Amino acid sequence: MSDRRVVVSGLGIINAAGTGAAAFHDAIADGRSFLRPISRFDASEFPVGVAGEVVNFRAENFVPKRLMVKSDRFTHFALAASAQALEDARLDLAHEDKNRVGVWFGNDTGGWDLAERGFVELHQQGARMVNPWGATAWFPTAPQGFTTIRYGITGVSKSFVCDRASGATALYFAWRAIRSGLVDVVLTGGTEAPITPLGMTCYYETGELSTSRDPRTAYRPFDRDRCGLVLGEGSAVLVLEEESRARARGAPIYGELLAGSMTADPTGGFGIARAMRQAMSRARVSSREVDLVFAEGAASQESDALECTALTEVFGENGPLVTCPKGAYGHLFGASAATEAVSGFLAMKTGRIPPIVGLERPDAGSVIRLVGEPMEHAVSTFLVSSRSREGVNVSLVMGRASA
Repeated sequence: MSDRRVVVSGLGIINAAGTGAAAFHDAIADGRSFLRPISRFDASEFPVGVAGEVVNFRAENFVPKRLMVKSDRFTHFALAASAQALEDARLDLAHEDKNRVGVWFGNDTGGWDLAERGFVELHQQGARMVNPWGATAWFPTAPQGFTTIRYGITGVSKSFVCDRASGATALYFAWRAIRSGLVDVVLTGGTEAPITPLGMTCYYETGELSTSRDPRTAYRPFDRDRCGLVLGEGSAVLVLEEESRARARGAPIYGELLAGSMTADPTGGFGIARAMRQAMSRARVSSREVDLVFAEGAASQESDALECTALTEVFGENGPLVTCPKGAYGHLFGASAATEAVSGFLAMKTGRIPPIVGLERPDAGSVIRLVGEPMEHAVSTFLVSSRSREGVNVSLVMGRASA
C-alpha cells in the first residue's frame, strides 16, 4: 500500500448511553450504566430481561420520509450516526466528488424489527398486508445501501458480516481502501438493532447472553462473577479521510487510524496476540507506547480468560490500561469497534478513561491493568481489539495525527 495517511475528521454515535459523541463520552466516562429492563416487548416470561435500549429516538429527525417506510430501525440508527459524523466533520458531500467517497459498514444479523413485523402481518392479516420493502430492509447491507442513496455516494462501498468483529472489519478495510487510493473519504462503522423477541431469541440460543435480570450485575466483563454479555442497540460512524485533503479543507482532526491487522484463530488466544502485534508493527508503535486498550470483553469465562492471556503475552505485567465500556451500554456487535474508536479518540482529547462498569472482583491472577473506576490519564495511542465467536481477530491502532 501507499504512504497515504488516514485521519478521523468526524464522529457520530447513538446508543443507550447517549446521542452525539460528546454526550456519549461524558456519560460513560462518569462510569454510569445505561442497561435497563427490556421495555420494547413483554420480557416477563423471556429468558433474558436486560438490554441496552435506545429510548426516545425519533427517526424522522434524521431519516427522509421517503426512506422511512423502506428501512428498518438499524438503518435509521446508521443514518442518524452518519448525519452526525458528516456535520461534525464539516463535510458537505454536495461539494465533493462522490465517486471518491465510500460507505463501509459492519452489521451482524440484519434488521429484526421490520422482518418480525412482517411475519406477524403475514400470519394475522395476510400476504397483502406485508410491507413490500421488507425483503430488502432487513438485509445486513441495507444501512450501507440506504446511506449511499441518502447522500448520492457512488464510490466503492462495502458491508461486512463477521459476528462481533463486523464493525472492526469494516474499519480495517476502510483504512486499507484509503491507503491504497481506492477512495479518499469513507463513512465507516456499524449498526445494530436486535432487541425484538425473535432477534433476542436467536442470540440467546448462542449461549452468550446473560440471563441476570439485575441491570447492575448483568454484564461484567473480566469480573470473576461474569455470566455473559448483554445486547445493546445503536450505531457509530467515523469519517475517515486521506490526511492531506482533510488538512487542505481545514477539517477538524481527532487523530489517525495508524494501522490494523486481521487474523484467524478459532481454537485459542494465539490469534488475538498475533493481530495486536501485527497492527502495532504496521503502525510502527511499540507495546510500551500503547496507553490504552479497548478489549472485546464478551464476559464469558473462556473468552475473557483468552483475552487476558493474550494481553499479558503482548504487553507484560506493566502494560497499558485496559477497559471495556460495553458494560455501560451493552454489546453492539457490528457497532462495537467503532463505538470504542469514538471512545478512544475522545479519551485522547479529554484525558478521561471510561471504566468497566460493574467490575468488582477481577480474575484471580490477572496482571493486566483493568480500569474499574472513572479516571484521568493521558492517552496518545490506543488499541481496539475485536474478536468473533469463530476466532476472527481484528486489532486497530489509533493515535494522535502527525503535525
